[in-house]
Amino acid sequence: MDKLYVAMDESDDSHRALALGQNLARQLAVPFCVISVVASEEGVDSRRGVLQSTLTDPQAGDASIEVAVHESAKDYLGELAGREEAGLCMMAHGRRPVPEMLIGSVTAGVVRRAQRPVYLCGPRFDAGAHRKVEMLMVCVDGSTLSEAILPHAVALARRLDAHLQLLQVIDTTAAAAVPLDGGHADVMESGYVHALARRLRSEHGMDVDWEVLHGDPADSIVSYLAECQDIMLAMTTHGRSGLSQVVAGSVSHEVLHEARCPVAVLRPADIG
Repeated sequence: MDKLYVAMDESDDSHRALALGQNLARQLAVPFCVISVVASEEGVDSRRGVLQSTLTDPQAGDASIEVAVHESAKDYLGELAGREEAGLCMMAHGRRPVPEMLIGSVTAGVVRRAQRPVYLCGPRFDAGAHRKVEMLMVCVDGSTLSEAILPHAVALARRLDAHLQLLQVIDTTAAAAVPLDGGHADVMESGYVHALARRLRSEHGMDVDWEVLHGDPADSIVSYLAECQDIMLAMTTHGRSGLSQVVAGSVSHEVLHEARCPVAVLRPADIG
């Protein structure tokens, strides 16, 4: 990642991603740019003016501004977020009850298209409690889908000089109904996450911690994160189109809605 972008429009909600972008860019030691997409050339000057006014806020630092003309913000930002040299931060809205609206339809579309992690902050994001990333926590559940984010998480933890922790939640009431999928038979045992941490240590030569929680997955994760500071959560999504759940089950969109920390979300390229 050589440059970090923060997607903004004229809404107050989108401006909340500024603090995340500034802090993450500083920690990564990369340039920080505010990016906005308008449908026609006629909207460029107006949008640029709004953004320049916003960037007078001290939290914006020395961010540059780019206003792109494209018929689809989802397509443009999704392509941008998919570049290896770029990182994209966005605000995830907190509307209920439709899951896609929980994170905003544009944000959902970007996540589906990027096939690389997109850095999201939800409506309860607390920039003061998470000024940098000291710990990158990665949610895994024994499935191939959840583990798809691991290569990205390892690389990001190295860049951030952050500790890596694997986070597994054992939901005993739901486990019996979950079909086997590349490791679900192991998910009821802490041996799965312990072995995964050991494998990552061996393959990447880095310290990897792990934690196993019990109970409702979303509630357990949010409760565990509640008192943490300077962390980022990382998890994968199904990212299906339309108004279906953009994240795997109900867990990820509930976590996005409630978490005070930023969340790196990935839709793997090969899930169909």
